[in-house]
Amino acid sequence: MKSQLARAIGRRAAILSTDTDALRLADGEGDGFQDLEIDSFAGHWLVQTRGDFPEWLRDEAAEAKSIYWKRLGDKTAPVWVAGEKLAEPFLVRENGARFWIDFHSGYSQGIFLDQRENRRILRDRAAGKTVLNCFAYTCAFGVSAALGGAHTTNLDLSKNYLAWGRRNYEANRLAPGEHDFIFGDVGDWLARFAKKKRRFDFVILDPPTFSRDDRGRVFTIEAGLPGLIRAAQQIITPNGAIFCSTNQRSLTPETFRTLILTGLAAPPRRPIQLLPMPPDFPGEPYLKAAWIEQ
Repeated sequence: MKSQLARAIGRRAAILSTDTDALRLADGEGDGFQDLEIDSFAGHWLVQTRGDFPEWLRDEAAEAKSIYWKRLGDKTAPVWVAGEKLAEPFLVRENGARFWIDFHSGYSQGIFLDQRENRRILRDRAAGKTVLNCFAYTCAFGVSAALGGAHTTNLDLSKNYLAWGRRNYEANRLAPGEHDFIFGDVGDWLARFAKKKRRFDFVILDPPTFSRDDRGRVFTIEAGLPGLIRAAQQIITPNGAIFCSTNQRSLTPETFRTLILTGLAAPPRRPIQLLPMPPDFPGEPYLKAAWIEQ
């Protein structure tokens, strides 16, 4: 197992050379492991398994600054196993961008590693653009767009996550006051932007697979994605684009495309091509993501 993990880490050498220290070190069956995922955040490892913690990993403590563990799919914070105990949030690097990570938070530690390449693509396209980052979470897409030269608007139903997002902007020497952070429901605000005739060059849609708002309204990808696409298309500039993604494993690529096309009032300029997952995620290709050109 140790040599297998060493080989998996060795295959990530090219990623580590890109001013990146937040990545997946082991991705289940893609690296020859069963029900084992290891994410490294600046050398602090988050181990996720379906069963108990694999004891052989304790011997790897010398390779990591610290090791934390939780069960796959568990929404609680990970528990400390070995190495340094983290008392405070800390910074990681992704293609030169910096993001705050908190191992005391629940479902996610502050950034979704599987979106790294999609954030890089957005940054490369962002110069001089206006970007609406829906379901912003800690505003990682917003930071990437702002670093690329865009004016960004981050929209989320959590004031705590938006505050976290502001700290991410500050960590990258971006002035939060020069960008927008809006607390509220995405559907309501998309309708409001349309009514006010406010337009954006890019709209980022990375909705949760399931959610319930404070009025009891339920959102699912199957039922809700076409409406989101339709609303986003109404506020896109003539040559703008929508980035859409979902990590719902049960959704096939074909169904994802169909949901997008169902929501579009007019066909996209180019065929919808799904984007590949980053090379440190060689296991199940669960993430579906695409650019939809207006």
